[in-house]
Amino acid sequence: MNQLDKISISQFIWYLVPGLGLIYFILFPLLVFNPKIIKLFFSTVGPFGLIILGIIFGFLLDGLRLYRFRPKYFKIRKNFFLDLQSIIAVNLNPYFIQSHITDLANCKKTTGLSLHHAIWIMLGNFTILAFLEAIYWALYCLYLIFFPPCSYLVFGRNISRNNAIVICAMFSVIFFVVAFRFLRISIEDQNNTNKMFTNFAKQYRDEIRKLLNITPRD
Repeated sequence: MNQLDKISISQFIWYLVPGLGLIYFILFPLLVFNPKIIKLFFSTVGPFGLIILGIIFGFLLDGLRLYRFRPKYFKIRKNFFLDLQSIIAVNLNPYFIQSHITDLANCKKTTGLSLHHAIWIMLGNFTILAFLEAIYWALYCLYLIFFPPCSYLVFGRNISRNNAIVICAMFSVIFFVVAFRFLRISIEDQNNTNKMFTNFAKQYRDEIRKLLNITPRD
């Protein structure tokens, strides 16, 4: 129970929510083409198993660092790290500085930093996942055009070839729109979170430098 008390909402957002999102993006095509498999999957796995899978996939996404493929990520991170170094110490690793800022913020019960950090990373992961889903539906639409199968089943119903192509194209457009929305919000939240970190660093500069064993002459 004591171990569960150490789990924060930021960790749920960082690991579990993206993991569940990955499960959704994987299962959605199956839901469209064969709903019976989805029903069998949920009846077999159950709620507890779904959570375990979500955590496993969440750690997988964290290891892959999908959010780093998001446009403007590296440019924003570079500027943020330069700001942190200019405030605290130019000769220290920015990750090291950020880690101490997070630790100090947690000690002062300032949970907003880690929470917002987890949120924009989650949105960054969703951005890439939504783009991949949109590309999948676009490719499947091309597959239906150039390699038409014998039958077209969507949500368990037989439909015409043209309708199947339209539905796949529609899904592709929807996921592209969702991906661009995730992208915009993720960039906005990353910039806002970085400002929160730099403002905190300026406010508690002396305490942070003391934690880092930086003397005044540094």
